[in-house]
Amino acid sequence: MSIKDRLTKKTAGIVQAALDAKPVLDDRSISVGNSEKQSKPEPRTPRTGPGQMLAFRSHMQENSAKVQELEDRLKSFDGALPVRKIDPHAVVASRWSNRHATSFSNAEFASLRKEIETAGGNIQPILVRPLQGGDGKFEIVFGHRRHQACLQLSLPVLAVIDEVSDRELFTAMDRENRARADLSPFEQGEMYRRALDEGLFPSLRMLAVEVGADPGNVSKAISIARLPPDVLAAFQTPTDIQYRWAQYIQKALDKDPDAVLKRAQKLASETIKLPSAEVLDILIGQVRKLRESSVDLRKAGKSLGRIKRATDGSVLISVKPGVLSEENYQRLRELVESVVTV
Repeated sequence: MSIKDRLTKKTAGIVQAALDAKPVLDDRSISVGNSEKQSKPEPRTPRTGPGQMLAFRSHMQENSAKVQELEDRLKSFDGALPVRKIDPHAVVASRWSNRHATSFSNAEFASLRKEIETAGGNIQPILVRPLQGGDGKFEIVFGHRRHQACLQLSLPVLAVIDEVSDRELFTAMDRENRARADLSPFEQGEMYRRALDEGLFPSLRMLAVEVGADPGNVSKAISIARLPPDVLAAFQTPTDIQYRWAQYIQKALDKDPDAVLKRAQKLASETIKLPSAEVLDILIGQVRKLRESSVDLRKAGKSLGRIKRATDGSVLISVKPGVLSEENYQRLRELVESVVTV
């Protein structure tokens, strides 16, 4: 039954009751004392059956017009999803969350966090689904960084709530992330790897078709995510690894895995990380002419200084004033002496 039919049924007796309760007045005068006052004419209630039917029809036409207006307004909300401000502590990351820890500590995230802080919350809602058995909790479909920013700022997170299946969640997350073009190949590959390992899709090709991605790129991304942990740890962050590097590293692993892993472990143990392009060269055993490089020395998100290397192999370490105590200065000198080969 439509809204109009329900309203008609509920108000069927109300209109007639209102008509029956109205006093019958006409345009005749009413005597008060010695004077006469002319009463204000009021519409006369029809006394015949046909007249009452016409009056009833007139009222119903008026109500029908109002109901139609309401229905037209409701049509504009067809397919709309509820949007709410949710306690960020009631929202959990998706099981296929593909954000590496560095995604929440880089300059891009800091800029996003500042933008949300200035606006008093996230203007663009995240998408969540109710967590089954979660007692009022929600799982993120996409918007992990916006949620994390609100969590750090102790602000409610604006979210669209929708009931989606696991596949729909995965597909929506992947499409949204690729549209934003800020995911690294490793993060994308980690997401695809989990989906395949957990049987969400029967094959890599089916996964690629479902999310609308190139199967070759999906394969390259997964190969990066499946690299040995020691190889991933050799880089400053695995998010630095580029698509085309995967085939070079895998080829070196196929040829001499022990040598590659040994070099990777040595790189991972170094206190100062080399630029990622140089790490790749070392891992695959390719010696190239030294390139000038400069690396920012950081701790707890703060810049401490820089280490620079020229093409002739000379190295310059510069540290900001007040960073090193006298004791640590001596330790640094001893460290440099211990790693330098004569």
